[in-house]
Amino acid sequence: MDFDGEQSVIADLNLRPQDRFSNPKGYALGAEYDALYCSFKIHAPKTSGIYWILAEEVVVYIGRAKNLHNRLSVQYGTVSPRHPFKGGQLQKCRTNAKINSILSAGGRVTFRWRACVDYVEQEHALLKSPDARPVWNRRA
Repeated sequence: MDFDGEQSVIADLNLRPQDRFSNPKGYALGAEYDALYCSFKIHAPKTSGIYWILAEEVVVYIGRAKNLHNRLSVQYGTVSPRHPFKGGQLQKCRTNAKINSILSAGGRVTFRWRACVDYVEQEHALLKSPDARPVWNRRA
């Protein structure tokens, strides 16, 4: 598989941004999202493409993005105080918390990407077989 870029995650670990949310409307915080998060930057291009998340060199997630930099660095790399609450960015929180857990245990997480305009079709092709999907792509 050819990749245009790759970067290992170096992060500030075990953050609790949810503690800084004043929550004026009383949004619920589910137990799954009352977690520890991390903060990191990925220097991917601001183009569309597909990406892979690897934990210890094993692909755990395949995704697509209209803007790789925004998806990898901004959306996955930053959890705002509002995100873990009902109506927030819950899927991004789950991914960030998993990354934090791996890194906190001394593991390695890497992002790989390939810029392309047909990113939707390429992602569908990679995830066509439910049995071949990476573990984080499987829906409960």
